[in-house]
Amino acid sequence: MASVPNSGPAAPPPPPVWDARPPEMQRRYAGFWLRTVAAIIDAIILIIITNIIGYFLIEPIEMPPPPKTEDFDALITYIQQTMKAAAPIQQAIISAVLTWGYFAFQESSSSQATLGKLALGIRVSTLDGARLNLLGASLRAWPIYLPSVASIIGLGITTIVMIAALIACVSVAFSARKQGIHDKMAGAVLTRI
Repeated sequence: MASVPNSGPAAPPPPPVWDARPPEMQRRYAGFWLRTVAAIIDAIILIIITNIIGYFLIEPIEMPPPPKTEDFDALITYIQQTMKAAAPIQQAIISAVLTWGYFAFQESSSSQATLGKLALGIRVSTLDGARLNLLGASLRAWPIYLPSVASIIGLGITTIVMIAALIACVSVAFSARKQGIHDKMAGAVLTRI
């Protein structure tokens, strides 16, 4: 029987493989806090855009002078007029349209991300990695623009929509794929590039 010459100590075994898929198939999902920072960046950009466009599109409303009388009813009427002028329907419509357009068109584009998501290396795609269409991106963005639309209708519906939007967004923290309810509705995932 021939013996094999001993060339030294045996090589250690390779490290364990936790994810046997090829690297291009492994997904790193964008978590709640990373998405929150991206949303803050996007909100700052949207506030600037909305204020610039609103400055040119919304006509200022002339306010009547405050009542000089001690009449309580006149004071209440003045406060109501002031509140209506502070939150005009035009501004809510412009805000809703700009917000929808900002998210839906960017996330369905070839970049597959808003400016905030691009800054943090987040990409929005379908479950199989394809680009979202405009309808899917619109459906995914509803928690962001729908509260503005609801504010046009009235306070009661606005509260309900805002609570639903908050639940949809917070649910990201409790999902294995880091999907919110709105992501699941659109069949989307957010991954880190």
